[in-house]
Amino acid sequence: MLNFSHRSHRFKTALLLVLLALPVWAPSFRRVEASPEGILAGQPKSVYRERRQKLLQQVRDGIVVMIGAREEDFGEVGRFRQRNDFMYLTGVETPAAYLILVPGGVLPGRPESETVFIPPRNLTRERWTGIKLGPGAEAQQIFGIADVAPADKFKERLDALLSGAAGSENPPPKIYTVVTSGPGSELSREARFVEMLKQSYPKNEISNLAGITAEMRKVKEPSELDLLQKAVDVSLEGHREIAKAIKPGVYEYEAQAALEAAFTRLGSERTGYPSIIGSGFNSTILHYNENRKKIAPGELVVVDAAAEYSYYTADITRTFPASGRFTPRQRDIYRLVLEAQRAAEKAFKPGESTMKDLQQAALQVMKSSPLRDKQGNTLERYFIHGLGHWIGMDVHDVGSYGVLPAGSVITIESGIYIQEEKLGVRIEDDYLVTNSGLKKLSAKLPCEPEEVERMMSRGAPSARKRTK
Repeated sequence: MLNFSHRSHRFKTALLLVLLALPVWAPSFRRVEASPEGILAGQPKSVYRERRQKLLQQVRDGIVVMIGAREEDFGEVGRFRQRNDFMYLTGVETPAAYLILVPGGVLPGRPESETVFIPPRNLTRERWTGIKLGPGAEAQQIFGIADVAPADKFKERLDALLSGAAGSENPPPKIYTVVTSGPGSELSREARFVEMLKQSYPKNEISNLAGITAEMRKVKEPSELDLLQKAVDVSLEGHREIAKAIKPGVYEYEAQAALEAAFTRLGSERTGYPSIIGSGFNSTILHYNENRKKIAPGELVVVDAAAEYSYYTADITRTFPASGRFTPRQRDIYRLVLEAQRAAEKAFKPGESTMKDLQQAALQVMKSSPLRDKQGNTLERYFIHGLGHWIGMDVHDVGSYGVLPAGSVITIESGIYIQEEKLGVRIEDDYLVTNSGLKKLSAKLPCEPEEVERMMSRGAPSARKRTK
């Protein structure tokens, strides 16, 4: 990345002058790279269309407006990533995009419509960013959307749509958009967008779209499951690589490098979340991710890390003995954590079980174990987090919890963290919920303590073939 604050200022200035001296046009034979025909970001364009249709059936009293992410949202060090709900409905990764969906019959005299707005091409800027896709027929064909308009026309179009409904006898249509919540959300770009809508259209009720899309995203389609399985498979290879890298004297970040190199080599765009490589006392800290400590002999190393693949992320955890073999105490705790995870698996009943039911099964195993802490207490008190969660486009994916529906994907992660012993163990795997039981998507990664030891001593052959 060019940065004119560095000492190479004069060279970079000269380079800039050369670039600007070149003719400002893009060769006609160069096209924006696209996915295979009918595929957009790893999924059929028809899937995105079906999602939009499903959404429109649930918002018959209003229109949908959404904003996508901008490149500047990520600063100079972040790689652009589209907002999940925007991506889920469109497959459009173009920065600074907007979306308007109009159900049929909501606006007088207007049929159902869908429009994506993207910035017009800027040929001078493309010398820095690469060739971009602009609005028009080519974008319409690539996105599978009938109307792809310039982004600077978004507000004008929205004004026209809502003003056209002003004289109707029907109540003003609602405006469905994503209303963010949580710490700092009031400062977000989405919050500013909602405020603009409220000020511009005071007669139109603003309704939160997030709850509707969350329930849609909870149950995965076959194309999503394919991408999730690829994310899992890439993640497993990373864990095999880090198993070979973990040794006394190695820094946590060095082990992290081996893990994440495998992710990149196999086509992952980024990690699904900050990698956790916690050794010794750090193994007892749930979301430790500084990864700066030197691994000492005899410690346990909790590795909670996974790859994202085309917007879908796995979530995998294994615990490794730094010296290659578990001590008797470590092995006992490890086996108890593994037994708790397997008890939760066995407790699952299709169409009946909730995550809470599975957690109770895991806790009961810990309560009934003869293992104790130094004060004589049973060890379930050291299982200090929930048993699992949804995964998908977010590592803690969206959707309400209740009976686990077929087609959803969950984690089962049991753990025990005894800080006074500097001993933490977590084992986490990913499961597809089906009508006949749980399918373990991460079954190929060893989890028995003897298998983990063998994986560390011999390693595993690297899968050099790209997943994409």
